[in-house]
Amino acid sequence: MLSEKIRQLTLLLEKHELEAPGGIVSIQLYSELFAAYLYQNDLASARFLWKRIPQNMKTGNVELEQMYKVYVALWNNNTAGFYKAINHDWSKHVSELMFELKEKFQQETIALIGRAYSSLFENVFAEMTNQTPDMIEDTCKSLKWEIVPGPYPRLIMPKRTVEDKPIMVSSEAQLHRLTDFVSFLEN
Repeated sequence: MLSEKIRQLTLLLEKHELEAPGGIVSIQLYSELFAAYLYQNDLASARFLWKRIPQNMKTGNVELEQMYKVYVALWNNNTAGFYKAINHDWSKHVSELMFELKEKFQQETIALIGRAYSSLFENVFAEMTNQTPDMIEDTCKSLKWEIVPGPYPRLIMPKRTVEDKPIMVSSEAQLHRLTDFVSFLEN
């Protein structure tokens, strides 16, 4: 639901930018659009927006420069850099979007950890999710993950979630698709 609202906001902001006299809009619109692109993980659009923003608007605008640091961290898949950059006192018009981006990123990282790891140490989990030891315990309890008792850093044992069953396709349908593909390649 939030994703749909942000998609609608993005379309509206893009429309305002296109209809603006001379193609230049306010710094507030640029920062809202940049934050929306980041939330949607549309890093290519964020990059091109950054290139479109006039240099005189970027220079000296601390918030826009901080958003760019968030973008660079996402682009480089730098989790620690992302959390460092996103922990900023954002202005009123982008603070909710940036908070939601941080929450979404954290939840996606936790889900990825659950699928990718059979065990990991607490300090690694803390670095990847930007959580305190108390938050880690709460997260692990809510996901029914085991924390092996002992000194810091304790071992966390994620439990794999039951995934949806794969879609079964008949052998005949697979053969038909393969035939179409080979036919396409030959022609």
